[in-house]
Order: sequence, then structure tokens, then C-alpha cells
Amino acid sequence: MRMVKQALNFTIVCLAIGFLIDCQIAVAEPISSDKANQIGIVLMHGKGGTTKRIDDLSDGLKGLGALVETPLMPWSEDRIYDKGYEESMAEIDTYVSKLKADGAKRTFVARHSIGANAALGYGARRGGLSGVILLAYGHVPGVRGFARKLEDSTDKAQAMINAGKGEEKAEFDDVGGKNDTARATANDLFSWFDPDGSATMAANAPKVKPNTPVLCVDGSNDDWQRCDTIMRQLPEHSKNSSVFVDANHLQTPSKSLEQIEK
Repeated sequence: MRMVKQALNFTIVCLAIGFLIDCQIAVAEPISSDKANQIGIVLMHGKGGTTKRIDDLSDGLKGLGALVETPLMPWSEDRIYDKGYEESMAEIDTYVSKLKADGAKRTFVARHSIGANAALGYGARRGGLSGVILLAYGHVPGVRGFARKLEDSTDKAQAMINAGKGEEKAEFDDVGGKNDTARATANDLFSWFDPDGSATMAANAPKVKPNTPVLCVDGSNDDWQRCDTIMRQLPEHSKNSSVFVDANHLQTPSKSLEQIEK
């Protein structure tokens, strides 16, 4: 299995790279051979999904000796927006804590699509991470075209909140993933959809903690390539990296593993 040497030296597991990043490719060895540097990764799925599209990547990382958590998150098919954005950050805390309790000395958050959005948000809110890895970044409420698609639902949620009904559930239209609609409280839904809110790139990318490097991976056939925009907004870090894999949006996690294994 193939890895990037510089990333290993910084203990970033390059989940999605078959490229060189200012270094030579090294023959990989088990990443947990040194228990003092045991790596733990919270690896999360995209919107309306399950762990299916990240299972191959998870298995490959476990095969290298990493500790990996692949929970079903508040944006999964059966939980869609059952927690607000900030509450989702608190849920991620529990998985990071579990990895540490299991022996992880270096912890990473890595996610696909809307999960990458949450990973960026987590990196902006929590220190002590060894890295944030974004796979096919999705869910961009602060981007005009995307915000327009969500506008009716956002307006409906805002009206409910203004009427004192923020904790009431309603049916909202959604885009992307398996879910065309979402039944959620107005407060929870609005926290994900607000074009000026906490789930936007503009709110999170500039606030990533200064000592936290970010690896961003786009699929070359993905219609929604966001890494360039994210990289421009991040705090400077010598190991921030943006790369492509030969994949569309949904294929990016599994294609990333293929690149690593070559």
C-alpha cells in the first residue's frame, strides 16, 4: 500500500493520494508499529448515505494498523438532520474521545461530501487534531447557486423560528444524497442551510486551528470541485495540500484507496 512520506512524517495518513506532495513516495509499513504514534481516524460518510461508500477505505486503513471509527452521523439516510450543526460537532467529540481511549495518540477527522463540511467545521472548533482530510467536499449553503436550491426550505425554517416554532418538526425539501426531503426541526435544519451560518466554508475555513493541516481531495470528474476555494481561505500551514483523484463525487473515497494501493 502506498503513502506519501512527508504526510507520514507529519503523521497524516494520506487517504486519497496517488500523487507526490513535495516528497518521495515511501514503501508503507504498518502505521501502528510505533504505539507511541498510534493513529486514529474518524471517517464519515456523505449526505443521506451509510458507511457503504467508505467501507473500502476504512478496511484499507485498518489493514495498515490505524484505529478507525465509521459512525452513522446526523446526516445519514435514517437520521437526516436529527441534530443541528453545533450538536453534530459535540457528537464527533465522542468518537474522537473513543479513539483516544483505545490508544490513539494522533487523531484525524476525515469525511466525504457533507461529512467533509462537518470535518472542516470541526477543525475550526477543536484544537489538538493531527489533521483534517476532506474528500469531495459537499454541502455549500454559502454558495449562491446551492443556496438558491435550498431557499424555500431555508425560508420556511426561518419563518418557523421567527414564529417561536423552532423546535417543531416539519418536512423540508433537500438536494443531494439519497434524501430529496428531510423531516427535522426548524432549528436543526436552519443550522445546516443558513447561507450566512455556521455550516459555510466562509465561516469555517479561515478559523481552522493554526496547527491543524488540511488535506483536500477533489475528484477530477466531480462537478463540484471545492478544494481551490477552501485552500485560499485556510490559515497558512506548510502541509496544507490539495490533490485530485480520477473519480466523480461518489467514487472519490473508493478511488482514493485505489490510488493509495497502487
